[in-house]
Amino acid sequence: MITAGTTFGSDVDDVDALTDDPLALLVRWLPPHDNELRPLAALATVGLDGLPSLRHVLASECDAEGLTFHTDAQSAKAAELAQNPVAAMSIAWPEIGRQLVVRGTVEQVSAADAAKVYSERSRYLQLLAWTNTRENAHLPVDERHRLWAEFDDAHPQLDPPARWVGFRLRPRTLTFWRGDPAGQSTRQHYTLVDGRWSGEILAG
Repeated sequence: MITAGTTFGSDVDDVDALTDDPLALLVRWLPPHDNELRPLAALATVGLDGLPSLRHVLASECDAEGLTFHTDAQSAKAAELAQNPVAAMSIAWPEIGRQLVVRGTVEQVSAADAAKVYSERSRYLQLLAWTNTRENAHLPVDERHRLWAEFDDAHPQLDPPARWVGFRLRPRTLTFWRGDPAGQSTRQHYTLVDGRWSGEILAG
């Protein structure tokens, strides 16, 4: 189904040293774009009722501009981002004791960029983008399965549906958490101010 992994990425040799370029460390921690396993990330937005709203998404890509994710334009998170384009994202590597937290502003990516990501998604996720509708959600499970199979057979090749959209989370703060089985865990917290990053080391 949804493909995700937590065994990707690499760290720096000196984990105690602050970096002048935390975005480069962000890219280093996450998988390259040709890796089919995408990180499963917790995405927090501000709900339309003013309360926090949280769900998991696949982090589609990562570069010096930030993290991207994709969704249905009719989804709750798309509506929330239209009203308040800020978000936080957290990704964990539990087996190696690593966690990343990104907070920042959100912008919609171009249709061409969104279509490129769609073309690289698994067949399951491509089908899901078309069939995961509110109308189908109210159907009995056997009917949902029948519609899925019929749509799959009828569409050997798929372009993204019109409601497929992508968003980029541009970091304003970055927090890199590292566990240590022999001692205290630590955090490196970076803040962007006037175009420059400043960092500090915090307790884990």
